[in-house]
Formats: sequence, C-alpha cells, structure tokens
Amino acid sequence: MTIVEVTDEVAEELRNSDFTPLFLDNCLNSKFLAVEFNNQKIIGACFVGGLLNSNGIEIKEEFRGKGLGKKLLSEILKECQKRRISFLVGVFKPTNAISIKTHLKIGYRPLFTVNYNKEEGKEIVVILPFNKKGSLLMRFLTLFNFRIGNIIFAILMEILRPFLKGFIAFSADEMPKIDFFYCAKNFEKVQKTLEDIQVKV
Repeated sequence: MTIVEVTDEVAEELRNSDFTPLFLDNCLNSKFLAVEFNNQKIIGACFVGGLLNSNGIEIKEEFRGKGLGKKLLSEILKECQKRRISFLVGVFKPTNAISIKTHLKIGYRPLFTVNYNKEEGKEIVVILPFNKKGSLLMRFLTLFNFRIGNIIFAILMEILRPFLKGFIAFSADEMPKIDFFYCAKNFEKVQKTLEDIQVKV
C-alpha cells in the first residue's frame, strides 16, 4: 500500500486495471492516490482530488471484503494530515450501505441526498471535516438538505459543469445530467435516505 502522484506510469497502470470509467476519471484527475498492488497490477485505489477534495474508493471485486478499503482510506487520512487538508467530500449510492457505514464510523457526516435523474437515481453527499475550516464548510453544505437548497445545488451543478474537473476531480462528460423536475419532485432529506437503507448516524 502506497501513496502516489498521478504520473504517466501510474496513469497507464490505472487504465490497465479495469476500474469503472467514472472512478478511473476521478483517479486520473486526482491530487494523489493510495493504491494497492497484486501481481504488479493495481487492485484497489482511493483518490483525493479537486478543490472540494473529492474522495472515493474502488476495489476489484475479487479482493473486496478483506479490509483493503479501510487500509486504503487510512493511508489517505494520514496523507491528508501531512498535507494539512481541511476536509474530504464523498458521494455514495444508497445501495452501497456497507461503504456508507464504514465511512460514517471513520467520522464522515451525511450532508444531503441528491436525485440526479430517473436512470441515475440518488446519491448521498458526505463530508469528513478535519478542522474549523472543514466544519464551516460542513455547516454551509447542510443548506442543500432542504428542498430549495437541493434545487439550488442542481442549478449550480449545471452552471458549473464546464469547471467540474477542477472542483470535484472528474470531467463534465462523466457527470450525470440533473433533471431539475425529477430532483425537486423526488427530494428527500438525507436522514430519510439513511433510514430507508437502515443506516444509523
């Protein structure tokens, strides 16, 4: 397990590792990664990227359930402390309850749920604040946990689409399109989303 910058060599190794396209895009646009190898192939990675320190993790299916995710995340947290990063932001599908529970145990806080469109469904946005600056951002982002705030979030995501790579470490063409009507109609507070998947905060 090691922390790496995204050099040309690391980028090539990532492309040969069969990660999902969105996760691969995140990794290639990240500030740094924690990676795990098996037989000289990357089998798991955790990235931090963009202005919002977007954070995510993916492990090859055959290596899941062995504690690798916790180890990768632990390496990322140590590196964030070294670099004096104020917070990490993540996004989870409600179907990924195990990962959500793991992240909440570490200290991530759920902020709000966003419904992109009928096909994409909903995602839960979370934050892990490390200091006062991170805590202030957390308080601000909870405004999106109200219907009007959620609609404002959807509008901002569309306006900022050309700049998303700089904000959240993946390209606009990889970002799901938000259907404003669907987003507003299906709004629910994050607490309700977590209740539905039986995750306690």
